[in-house]
Amino acid sequence: MTHASGFIFDLFLRRELHPNYSNPIQNSVTNSTFAPMSFSPIPSKDVNFSMVTDIPDYLETKVDPNLVQFRCKAVKQYQGFLCDLSGCETAMEYMATKFSKKSIKNIRAKKRQLEIHYNIVYKNHYGNIEKEHYDFLFDRFHELLKKRFDEKKMQNRYLLVWKEYHELVYSMILRKEASLFVIYNDKEPIAMAMDFYVEDICFGYIQVFDLEYQKYYMGDVCMVERLDWLLEHNFKVFDFLMGETYYKIKWSNRTYVYDHHLFYKAGSMVGYLKMQFTKAKLRLKQYLRDKGILGKVFSMDRILYRRMSNKLKGFDWKNP
Repeated sequence: MTHASGFIFDLFLRRELHPNYSNPIQNSVTNSTFAPMSFSPIPSKDVNFSMVTDIPDYLETKVDPNLVQFRCKAVKQYQGFLCDLSGCETAMEYMATKFSKKSIKNIRAKKRQLEIHYNIVYKNHYGNIEKEHYDFLFDRFHELLKKRFDEKKMQNRYLLVWKEYHELVYSMILRKEASLFVIYNDKEPIAMAMDFYVEDICFGYIQVFDLEYQKYYMGDVCMVERLDWLLEHNFKVFDFLMGETYYKIKWSNRTYVYDHHLFYKAGSMVGYLKMQFTKAKLRLKQYLRDKGILGKVFSMDRILYRRMSNKLKGFDWKNP
């Protein structure tokens, strides 16, 4: 799977807490406390050094008190974006805190035009979905992602491992741990989003729409409908996860930082040196991101596009 490890991905994809930490987790945005979670397997066999990646600083964690022989160094990596929905009852109430009246008017006008010209239905598949329809939606989702991949000419991390998500998400939908949000034109999906849920947080994981409908501000229309649904179901945070895009900046009202935690054994020169080397490497990478060199001037996703494009020729995600 694309995200084989990482604190936040273990949390919402696998419902597990890294064993270096203790229950419970505290959500500092809403001051809510997570129910105790089971622990993931210990991933590292190095007795002197280990690293836990992708820890949002708004999720307050405590290091397992049994790790008395280890020291922990936090290194800041990436920026995250979220919508704090506290105090809002509708998406329009939230938008009034973020957008100008003109912008809100434009989004509402585009949404109304979409609904006038097409037979539009909004549906968030959460808690119940027929398996046959689920399979149909996943096929369409992959098709739309592939079109977007070809249009942007950038590597898409999900296309070659789509079968793994297909096998994972169905049961999570039934358990209300995930959902597929869909905008239908008649019975045809024209916009789709895969979201995951933990406590009062929705993690927006993958979103795509049919480019033929892009003049209707499909990303904004999706967001309006998803926020309304979240507020109706008492979710207080919509987390866009890591990475900076215009869309995330436009819709979020709060930023946060991802930390990597470096654990090294006290008194171990080997562990200390590994920690210092890793810290320097991470800080250099983040410096290059902050300067716009990594991710903008130099984009690995653009470089890897051609290689992935060749792999996708004749690729059947159901039988990879």
